[in-house]
Parts: sequence; structure tokens; C-alpha cells
Amino acid sequence: MNLTHWMRRENSGLAYTTLEIVEEEERQGHAVSIREPSTNAVLYGFDGLPDVHLIHSQLHPSAYHDGVPKLMFMHGEPLGSVGNNISMRSIVDLAPLCDAFLCMRAEEQPIWNAIRRTHLVTKGIDLQRFKPMAPPPPRLTGTPAVLYYENWRGQRNPLILCLAMREVARVLPEARLHLYNCPGGKMAETFQGLIQHGRWYTFIGSLKGPEPDPVRLLNRADLVVSCLHPLYARGIEALGTGRAFLGPGYREPGYPYICELEAHSMAQAILKCWGEWGSFDFRKWAEQHHDVAETVRQSVDVYKRYVL
Repeated sequence: MNLTHWMRRENSGLAYTTLEIVEEEERQGHAVSIREPSTNAVLYGFDGLPDVHLIHSQLHPSAYHDGVPKLMFMHGEPLGSVGNNISMRSIVDLAPLCDAFLCMRAEEQPIWNAIRRTHLVTKGIDLQRFKPMAPPPPRLTGTPAVLYYENWRGQRNPLILCLAMREVARVLPEARLHLYNCPGGKMAETFQGLIQHGRWYTFIGSLKGPEPDPVRLLNRADLVVSCLHPLYARGIEALGTGRAFLGPGYREPGYPYICELEAHSMAQAILKCWGEWGSFDFRKWAEQHHDVAETVRQSVDVYKRYVL
């Protein structure tokens, strides 16, 4: 198939997920292109009419009524899409042009389905990229070394995880929390103040900005913890590298380490995971549940339903 993806240039989980899907579509034999929605410029791939338009972040008006089927990937979580005052309005505006939506988390499907028919596909990661490194890089400090590396913004920050780690450190005094991708500015000043005032430096090993090599960073940790709720996002990359992933939004059936967005619950999940260390194969779980190759196979099956 000839597949055109509409995506803005940006540093976001949406962009990285889209690029992994595009790369895997090429591996599976499809012709692909990426176009910039505001300018219609070809950022990558072929320049021509596709079999399907795949919308990730807006659509250029030239494609509105070209007779080509249009499917929209729902990357963001619904509450956040309303809360940022932009995304949900854009989704509703584009919905009449779309034949269907695709989402990657079962919990959100009923919400998107209320706006447009929504197909559920596996939320996968590139397991050829996110894998254990050999030889492994130097570990982050701490036993265990706990990592938070989401993109921070507004209420999306590690405050509750810091409180959980204070509890963890009472049981495991050598445990350390490493905070990465902090955007700097007032957010960094706030957490620096909290760390100093609360003497959290006894268990917080680092407060750092963006990390250019996430694969290497994940390979330096033991556990990766998310504070996203009620859903989850790119933190599952940790599973591909063979590291534990914990988060209140991650509640996949059969996964043994779940928690609530509450300090004690998160602390207990961290302690349970570390106490059972070695009994669960996180890489195998990723291969079974989060392979982007399966995401693409399922997505292509959906695309074919709408090609005349």
C-alpha cells in the first residue's frame, strides 16, 4: 500500500511513535511518506496520491476532499486532549473528514468511539531499537536505580513519585530516584526547592534535562516509573530494554506490578517489584504485548477496510 502520514515536526511521544510506525510499515513492504500538515511539504518518502491518509497532527486542506480514505491515530489521552484547550477541538473539527479513528489503549476506545468509529490496535514500540545493550552502559546510582524520564509539563510531573520514593528509601536506604527530561525554568526551580527543603537529596540521585539517547538511559536503570493517569504512554520502552515499568496508568491484564496514583501504592509496587527481582521477564512481556510490528500488521488490516 501507499501510505501518507500527516505529522508536524516536534519533539514528542506522538512524533516518535509515528516514526516507529512509518519505519515498520517500510519493513513490511509498504511505500510511505510523511507530510507537514500546515505546508503540505513532503518531509520523507514519495510525493503522490496515497491509498490512505493517516492523520497524526492535523491535515492540509488540499487533502480534505481528494477522495482518499482518511484515518486518524489518537495519540493523546482524552482528558488531556480536553484539558489543553486545543487537541479535542481539533479532533472534533477533523472528525467529519475521517472514515475512522485508531487508538492504542483499550480504556480510551469508548470515548473516541463516541466521536467517530474507533479501531483498537496494539500499542507497540520498536523492539529492534529498544533492547538490552551489550555490553551494558554504566548503571545509574542506587540499589535499585529508579528512573523517571517522561516529558514534564503542568500537572505531568514526578511529585507523587518523589513522595513514594521517600517511603521506599525507609526500607531500601540505597535506593535512588533519577529525574530526567526536566524542562528547566520554574519547574526545575520548584523541584530543586523541594529537594533541598525536604532533604530529598538523600534518595534523589539526579535532576537533569533532556536525554539525547533514551535507549542508553533506560539501560542504565533498574525500574522506570510513570506518573501518568489514567492511561500510559512511551514509558513502555523500558520493557523493551528488559527493565521494569511501573505506573498508575499501566494495568494490562496479567502484568504483576500495578499501582494507583498515590504515594503509598506506588511505593509498595516498587518494593514488590524489587523484592521479586529476576522472577519476571520484562523483555519477553514487551515482545508478547508491545511489538510495533504487530501494531502495523493490525493497522494495515484496518487501512484495507477503507480502500475502495
